[in-house]
Parts: sequence; C-alpha cells; structure tokens
Amino acid sequence: MQAQYLIISFSHKTTPITLREKLAIAPDKLESFILYLKEKITSIDELLLVSTCNRVEFYIVTRAPQECIASILSVFANNIGIAMSELEIHCKSALNMEAVHHIFSVVSGLDSVVIGETQIAGQIKSAYRLCFDLGVCGQEITRLIHFAFRTSAKVRNQTLISKAPLSVASVAVKKALEFRESIFTSFTSFVQKTSQEAPKPKTLVLGAGEISQLVVRHLLDSGLDIVLINRTKERALDFIKTLEYEGKVAQVQNTPTQELSKKKYVIQDSGAHIEVFEWTALQTALQECSLVFSATSAQQPIIHQTLYHPCMFQRVWFDLAVPRDINVDCMQDNLLTIFCIDDLKRVIDENLAYKKAQTHQAYGLVGEAVQEYFGWIQSLDVIPLIKYMRQSAKESSLQELERAIKKGYLPKEYEEEVRIILHNAFNVFLHNPTLNLKEFAHHQEGDIIIEAFQKVFKQKDTPKLLNRYKCEYDTTLSL
Repeated sequence: MQAQYLIISFSHKTTPITLREKLAIAPDKLESFILYLKEKITSIDELLLVSTCNRVEFYIVTRAPQECIASILSVFANNIGIAMSELEIHCKSALNMEAVHHIFSVVSGLDSVVIGETQIAGQIKSAYRLCFDLGVCGQEITRLIHFAFRTSAKVRNQTLISKAPLSVASVAVKKALEFRESIFTSFTSFVQKTSQEAPKPKTLVLGAGEISQLVVRHLLDSGLDIVLINRTKERALDFIKTLEYEGKVAQVQNTPTQELSKKKYVIQDSGAHIEVFEWTALQTALQECSLVFSATSAQQPIIHQTLYHPCMFQRVWFDLAVPRDINVDCMQDNLLTIFCIDDLKRVIDENLAYKKAQTHQAYGLVGEAVQEYFGWIQSLDVIPLIKYMRQSAKESSLQELERAIKKGYLPKEYEEEVRIILHNAFNVFLHNPTLNLKEFAHHQEGDIIIEAFQKVFKQKDTPKLLNRYKCEYDTTLSL
C-alpha cells in the first residue's frame, strides 16, 4: 500500500482545556516519548509530534493509517493515564489532502486561537528540528513542512491576516490594559487607607519562556512597572540582557540602599521599570501586583492555596499555560478575576468579524497550495522515469556507436560527430514523450500511465527527489 499522510489532532477546537492540560507532554519527556512511539508502532514510517499549550498533534507518514490511529491513541492513553475512549471523543484525524490542508492551515496561523498569529510557525520548526535530529522523520515530512512554510509565507504576504494581534500573549495584554484604570483606582484607594506612599501598580510576569517573553514585550509600552520571576533566575536575566541589547531597557545604577544582588532596568520611553526577582519572592509578589501573567511549563499548578491570600484591592490574573498554572478552585475572591486561554478565545471570537474576508482569502491560498503540493509530489515520480528513459537511450546509442567502430562500420575519427548526432536524435525523439509524461502527472489517470511506462522500461528503482524550499531549519537529505 502506498504511504499516506495522516494527522491525529487534539486542539483548542476539539478538546477542552481540562483535557488538554492532561495531554500536554512535559519538555523533558518529549524526546523519550517520540522515540518510544516510533519504536513501539511499526506502522509509523515518519513522525512529527507537535506539543504546545493549544494543541497536541501527530503528523505521520504511514501505509496502515487505521492501524496507526488505534496504536497511537492506545499508547498515548496509557502514557498519560486516561481512558482511550476519552481520547477518541476529542480526537480529529484526517488523511492525505485533508491532512495536508490541516497542516498548511496550522503553520499559516489559521487554526490558532488568534487567527494569523505567527508563534505557531516557530513551534512547528522546533518540533521538526527535534524529530529530524532524532531520526523519526525524513524525506516525506521534510517536503511537507518545507512546503507548509512556503504556504505560510504566501498567506502572510498576500493577505492582512497577520496584521491583527499576533499571539495569545498580545490579546491577554490588551485585555489586561482594559482593567488598568479600575485597577489603579482600586490600588490607590487601598494604599491611601493604609496611609502608605502610593506607588504605581505592578505587573507580575511568571515564567521566562516564549509566551512570557511575548507578554513582557507587549507590556513594555504600558507604563506599568514589571516584575519578572522565573524558577531559574539566570534565564530571566538572559532575556532582560536581550532587551538591553535591543535598546528597549537600560540598567539603573545601584544606589547605596539598593541590594547589590538586585538589578533594576528602566523601560525606554516610558519611565517604568522592570526587575527580576528570585523564585522565593513569588508569594510576596502575588500580594503586591495588580496584574499577573503566568506561562510556565510546570506540569502541576504553581499558584495554589498556600501561596494565595485575599487582598483589599482589585487584581486580574491571566493563566496562559497548559497545563494551567493557577488552581482556580482555591480562589474565592470577589476582587480577583482570572482568565485562562479558553476565556481569551471567547474574547478573540467577539472581535473576529473584521477578519473574515481575510480568512476566506487565506484559506483559498491554502487550498491552492494543497493542490500544488500534490501535483508536485506526483510529478516527482515522473522525473526519475524521464531520467531513466534518457539514460537508457544514451547508453544504447553509445553502445551501438562503439560496436560500429569496433566492427569497422565507422571510422574512429568520426566518433565525436556521430556521438553528437545520436545525442540530438534521441533528444528529439524523447521531447514529446517527456512533455506528455509531465502533463499526465497532473491528471487523475497519471499514476496508471506512469506505472505502465515504468513497467515497459523495466524501471525497478523509483527514487524521489527532494525539492528544497526556504526554511529556517534547512536540511539536506542524502538521496
């Protein structure tokens, strides 16, 4: 049976967050799980596993798709400790053109919580890099992903789909800033009642990964003081150093009263500050900051009852992690509002009307790209056949030329001239068959015709060529 493209998807469209946070694969376990899948399930020819906060998806090349679906769901269910029937309810699977359409849509940002966001492209590249380096994906998926990136670039360049907010982080910050005035009023009122000096409300960003970094970048112009906390402080400081190098922040020189171990940076053009605190300062920061954004890779909630205390001023928290960082069940506070990713999706959906026309155009481009991709894949089977036909004609001509000279039918001094004549002759003879074969490759009956030609010319080896497209992780396969 011919190899087929297969996708198995659990995303924000099909799977509630309560299940998605169970499906999320910890970064330190991802590599071993990928290798286990490839070794355990023999029906997988190639595999690309994408695990993000909004989706866990398997992109597969297989000759036994139904067997592959059942095996993957079984292994995955056992790995995460839930019933296979629960996975089946929320699983989306697709084959060939539908599968490729889905992948192209995902890479182009059309299947994201925020339509048109570009963060997913980087996540797909990282997943591809890992799987390729592990040796679980090769030529077929490499072609597919390279073409997907080309499609994504076309969607960005020919539509305005990416001109709106680019990520969940940007939507979260925009939503948070809608609370700025009420938070400032609430916080100031509380401070005045306690007869304390009224500082500006602070914003806590928990985590230093990609989403948290995006949150910080979107907050830079807000005028709010930012506190950044990460379990590994060095990683947070590395990010701040990047902002400093980019000219977005500048270090404030230590004053005599300032701790030497604590560095404060002023945010350029806003007058606000950003500081990096130790992980041990988390509980205090939660009580002092009006806005909290949390996006860690922890597999269990890190903000729970022991860290939480009610405050007498309004607070808004955004949990951008999957699994969630905040144990919502523990929070009973009228002055605390908590948003998770699915809540933000509802906010996003309310503001999508103006993007519908661009979305339709983008899906049109994806549909064209899918047709083009399968036409290109089909044409690859013709190229080796054409090369084989031409090589056979050349070898036969040269063999007969050598025989004619050896038998004395042709003087040796005419060898080169006759070689050129023969070369031109088989070029002329094969010109129309070559054009016709390339044309047949784009029609439904092409496979039958090409297979017939392969049998006529007894071409047993039918290698495929890797057509390489621009990709940030460029890979050359040995053919």
